[in-house]
Amino acid sequence: MLLALRIEVDSLAAARQAVPPLLSMLQTAGAQASFYFNMGPDRSGRARGPLFQVGEHKRQIRQNRQLSGPHGAARLYGWLLPSPEVYRQAGAVIESVKQAGYEVGVGAWDRVAWVKQIAGADQRWVRQELQAALHAYETLLGEPGRSLAAPGWRTNRPALRLEQLLGMEYGSDTRGTHPFLPVVDGEPIRVPQLPTTLPTLAELIGSGSHDEQSAVEALLARTAQIPLTGHVFTIHAARDGGKRLPVLQRLIAGWQQQGHELASLHRLLGMLQQAKLPWHCVEQRAWPGYAGLLSVQGEPFPGRVA
Repeated sequence: MLLALRIEVDSLAAARQAVPPLLSMLQTAGAQASFYFNMGPDRSGRARGPLFQVGEHKRQIRQNRQLSGPHGAARLYGWLLPSPEVYRQAGAVIESVKQAGYEVGVGAWDRVAWVKQIAGADQRWVRQELQAALHAYETLLGEPGRSLAAPGWRTNRPALRLEQLLGMEYGSDTRGTHPFLPVVDGEPIRVPQLPTTLPTLAELIGSGSHDEQSAVEALLARTAQIPLTGHVFTIHAARDGGKRLPVLQRLIAGWQQQGHELASLHRLLGMLQQAKLPWHCVEQRAWPGYAGLLSVQGEPFPGRVA
């Protein structure tokens, strides 16, 4: 069965330092994936506080912080140092991912601003952010961007509406159980959502009794049988592409031993009957290990047919 890999690259350090070894590992394993880049300013120095932490207790938060995040001068970007634009400073890396045959999509223009402001952002602000990111994408790669993956699974009604107006093929902005067509505040959006369906390594390792090995085992237990609509697993390049890369390698090897095709989200989209996708409300909910609210696949929306 098909298991799609959704990779968030949210900083210059992640693009430069984590993506090359991660890409090499995927190529060696013969695994496909989709990479979503923060295209604009890297303001890692402003990525502080609960909204940018993962963990349900201090030990898990501390462990995740030690294993990931910006290093050295990158901690000062957007605070005491100017914010470099990722698509300009790491353009060669982004192009190399595309040239290697992997799907490249848009994560955001300014990931820090998005996470902090999206909950209350209006359509004008969201349009500026998305258009800036899509313009950078087209400038760099010479073709329009066709997919979006909102940072940290945080989106709102204007953002989902603009995905349709801007001609996106799909979005991957939510947590959920299976692909769906979103209804937000009663408004139907005909852009499929391919939600993250599995917990991340950062959510599992350090949670309860999970160490690195038991986290891999827990994920493999969840994927012993994959639904016909597939699964989506999110990899954070900064958190999982460095010290956790061997853990990720074991996980990918385990999935291949289970017989799963590791694919891009575009490949997942292609195997779906889009006209028959169910409609579900998009809700803002608390999620274990996160501050604030995440965008989550809610109840089926009654009376809607594709």
